[in-house]
Amino acid sequence: MDNKSMEKLVKEIGEDSVDVVVNNAGYFMVDPETIEGNKCDFSEELKMIDICAVGPLRVTSALFNGKKLSKGAKIAMITSQGGSITWRAVQNCGGPYDYGHHMSKAAANMMGRLVAMEMKSHGIIVQILHPGFNRTDMTSKYKHIWDIEGAVDSSVGAKRVCHEINLMTLERAGMFINCEDGLQIPW
Repeated sequence: MDNKSMEKLVKEIGEDSVDVVVNNAGYFMVDPETIEGNKCDFSEELKMIDICAVGPLRVTSALFNGKKLSKGAKIAMITSQGGSITWRAVQNCGGPYDYGHHMSKAAANMMGRLVAMEMKSHGIIVQILHPGFNRTDMTSKYKHIWDIEGAVDSSVGAKRVCHEINLMTLERAGMFINCEDGLQIPW
């Protein structure tokens, strides 16, 4: 995404405004990342951060500054529990570490929290949502644990996200919510 793409987005909305924005961006390297064995791809890690954290910020900024967000609009930042620093000590001890993925999702979570703080005074509700473990091409490198870990079809994950969007309020703005159970995820 670049500035021209954002200008095109705003222009194509025309005179309309947007009530709900679902910022869903993801990119995952196939190969495991570890420092040991020199298996980090720094350009790919930066690409993940750009896609997963900066991309949704670009979209939100373009819509807000283009005056395309309706009063009371809801913005769902789809991230991942993979961005929870607290949960990394439990879920990834021993690897694979997937540095780029986890760093990009932690950055996306911070971006979502900051956007929620800024937009709240404008009556725009922003929440950070983890849709659950979904069976997608992006997660297929973990298909051997899909059943063990309860991965669901992406249509189920989407329904969970829609349910949480319906529950969004200004009082809950900026929370990091697990769409599997509606509970907050620790940062």
